[in-house]
Amino acid sequence: MTSGKCGKTVAKWLVAFSIFCLHAACPVLAQQESIRIATFGQGGPMEKAAAIHLTECYKKLGMQVEFVNLPGNRALQESNSGRLDGELMRKTGLGVEYPNLLQIMVPLATTNTVAFAMDKNIDLDKGWASLKEHTFSYETGTKVIEQNTQGFSTGHAEHNIKAAFRQMLNRRVELIVIDEQAGLQLVKEMGLEGTVHMLTPPISTTPLYHYLHKKHADLANRLEALLRKNH
Repeated sequence: MTSGKCGKTVAKWLVAFSIFCLHAACPVLAQQESIRIATFGQGGPMEKAAAIHLTECYKKLGMQVEFVNLPGNRALQESNSGRLDGELMRKTGLGVEYPNLLQIMVPLATTNTVAFAMDKNIDLDKGWASLKEHTFSYETGTKVIEQNTQGFSTGHAEHNIKAAFRQMLNRRVELIVIDEQAGLQLVKEMGLEGTVHMLTPPISTTPLYHYLHKKHADLANRLEALLRKNH
């Protein structure tokens, strides 16, 4: 009986020692943390590429990333409150409206904001100001559009961008204002090639930046240094 108990005790110590050795040999695995980053919209090629790039960068810093898709304004509220850890990428300067968000000062991508229309002859040569002359829809929470069309009586936001395209098909609005890649993807998904046209040139070209909640200030500095190194 004594030797049996002794053997079980030795076995327990061996298991504990093995676990200790595993953690000692793999410190990154033992200390790896997880963060949750907000996204919004349809998740086009630009967003997917940025998510892959960030995932690789965070992995080098010993972090795992989970992306949480929410409506645009709610995503910002969750990130600013700290319930989520940051934003995948947004326009510059959001810290003014959302003071708890730290901007990582290395652009992840550049977005072309464009308009899609059934009438391919609509002229938008005045950029944002051109939208004062046409009815248009865009996705709720798209800050680059919200802020550049503030006060325009001709525009309104839609929670469902596909519904906005259907409004255009029913002649309720003339234009859909959206990121170029996301718009092209939606036109293809909805089978609207030949019916809906992307107008050129773009209304604007905007660099996009990753944001983290201020509680991750140290991580933000390390991530920015890594992004600058690889930029």
